[in-house]
Amino acid sequence: MTSATPLLDGLVSFLRDDGWPVQLVPGAAPAVETRCAGDSLEWACTGRAFEAEGQVVFDSALPVAVPEELAGPVALLLSCLNWDLPNGAFAIDTATGGVRLRTSLLVAGEPRRLTTAAVKALVYANVLTVDRCIEPLQEVAAGRLGLEQALERLAP
Repeated sequence: MTSATPLLDGLVSFLRDDGWPVQLVPGAAPAVETRCAGDSLEWACTGRAFEAEGQVVFDSALPVAVPEELAGPVALLLSCLNWDLPNGAFAIDTATGGVRLRTSLLVAGEPRRLTTAAVKALVYANVLTVDRCIEPLQEVAAGRLGLEQALERLAP
């Protein structure tokens, strides 16, 4: 089954070939849903393609529920993490407590085609970053760890 959009088809093909579970989500903005199993946790991911703009977006929805009273410290941690990210950004939805990491890729040329190397870089930059950061983020979101301690744990 294909998505009928070349950029999303390229993302789906990579994910399938790389052994990821794939579920196409039809609609006005078709997407692909998958899951990533990191070192200690599993989380949901969504890929979307914006054909007209030549953009592919890959989101990880972190398995974190940030209580309203801890949204400030978590947002500050995410801002510190974003400072050094070469591609992508963490964000928090303060209404729901959800946290995600979004990476994106612009594809130039006509026709627009994704290379395996480009898709791999997009997807793995995302999930490896989440896997590295998830435990300290969960600890801050649970109020068991302060910002400074989280940053120390995340330092190279």
